Amino acid sequence: MPFQDFSESEMANFIDTNMNQTVFMDINYLEQLGTDNFDYYIYTLLNTEGMMDCFWSRYKNKDVGRKAYPPELLLRIIFCAYYRGITSSRVIARLCETDLTFISLAVGNRPHFTTIANFVSKNTVAIERLFQKVLMVCDASGLIGKEHFAMDGCKLSTDASKEWSGTHDELEKKDNKMRARAERIIAKHKSTDSSKSDHSGTRKQDDQTVETLLKNANKIDTFLNSNDKRIGKSRTKREVQSNITDNESCKMTTSKGTIQGMTCVSVADEKHQIILAGQAFGLGQEQATLKPMIEEVENHFDRSPFRDGCVLTADTGFCSEDNLKYLDEKSINAVIPDNQFRMRDPVYSDSDTFKKHKENRQKTRKDNKRTRAIFSSEAFVVDFDNKTAICPNGKKCSMLAIILKHRAARICALEGS
Repeated sequence: MPFQDFSESEMANFIDTNMNQTVFMDINYLEQLGTDNFDYYIYTLLNTEGMMDCFWSRYKNKDVGRKAYPPELLLRIIFCAYYRGITSSRVIARLCETDLTFISLAVGNRPHFTTIANFVSKNTVAIERLFQKVLMVCDASGLIGKEHFAMDGCKLSTDASKEWSGTHDELEKKDNKMRARAERIIAKHKSTDSSKSDHSGTRKQDDQTVETLLKNANKIDTFLNSNDKRIGKSRTKREVQSNITDNESCKMTTSKGTIQGMTCVSVADEKHQIILAGQAFGLGQEQATLKPMIEEVENHFDRSPFRDGCVLTADTGFCSEDNLKYLDEKSINAVIPDNQFRMRDPVYSDSDTFKKHKENRQKTRKDNKRTRAIFSSEAFVVDFDNKTAICPNGKKCSMLAIILKHRAARICALEGS
């Protein structure tokens, strides 16, 4: 064993670091929050008289049942968690056990994550009324300038899978395909039942596949029978895709690809960035959200702020002919550029950035035209015996497809003449 010199360590004097001990901590929950931060302001606001009146109707346990968590206690930990970007009820419940700020907000209580999740889902109307009360407090305190409102939105993904999206006809076809595949597997099993070979492992896996297929097919049937077709907000009023998991969401294209999500829009005041209204829409485009957002802002105030000359600004995503007519009829002073406004600006149109962007777009269009080139029938080498043909790219294809395309082209030419 190597020699160890303890002489120097024995001379040092360290603080006790024994973790196997019980300690009584002297904590004042209110002092722990401080007096100049978001957590303290939320605590003070929610304890204002009359704030929680819209929540009392749910509680009927005066004579029976166990004691309930006060709504202001749950709202404190929920709002402060949302402020930090935490939306998981499990994480919020864990913070009430490990984070001293949340322990103080919960006054040492440890609500279960299901309690937190159920409270949010069952009190949406009451929370909306609370939002309006808070907005009125901000207005009375002079925090809302009512001179300039800004509207903007973003697309956020939901937990719903985009693979379960489609029109009612598409979902019905998917249902039929699942049932047909399940029937083929069952028919294969019946034909091999008389065989002496051991297929127990494969049979078990196939049985699980059949069970999953039929379960998903029944899920589609239940959805189609209990939900009407979703109609889009465009003038054509055509059907848009539904989603079995979350029918309020929709499939939308973003810069990060196609997602199943919702368009979240908010309106904020310029003076202190107070949010005046916020909604989530199951729409891929923002144009249809402008009217309901303006109506929500007006409903929150006794008098419409737009009547007093308040200016509304929004980006090109909210620009449409219908929206401009609506704003004109309401006499709302709004600044919403169309999607061609930069092209008319000589500062931008003469810049190198715009010229490069224009060249790339023209190049993309030329490449697309090349891929969609149409060849005459003389460009194909036809083999009538085998009913096939060699296309100009050197690949073999069905002659029937060529004949159908050729006939369709002739019909279009005759109709055009």
